Amino acid sequence: MSLVCDETGRDIEYGSILRAGHREDVNFFSALSWEVLKRIPNSEKCKTPRKSSDGGVDIHVATSSRNFNGSYTLCDFTLGKFLFSISQKTAEKYLPHHIKHYPAPIPVQ
Repeated sequence: MSLVCDETGRDIEYGSILRAGHREDVNFFSALSWEVLKRIPNSEKCKTPRKSSDGGVDIHVATSSRNFNGSYTLCDFTLGKFLFSISQKTAEKYLPHHIKHYPAPIPVQ
């Protein structure tokens, strides 16, 4: 089975930059293509992981092997090291489909 970008729904071609969106309060991570992530301005990237109460998404390096059709394969998709995080507001703007997989941030009282 091909690995598809969670945001675009398209196969991610083997050899292209592969990343994953993840957050500590959920037990999953999803593939994200460079096509989507390159739109996020550097000024909106944070060097520390998000707290679940903050919302947003952590972006990690990801790895996978080649599928028979030339894309990455889902069967050995692996989450790698943390790269940067983005706020809830930035995720809603640049990753509107992907951010829906996470619970809404819990306001701090």
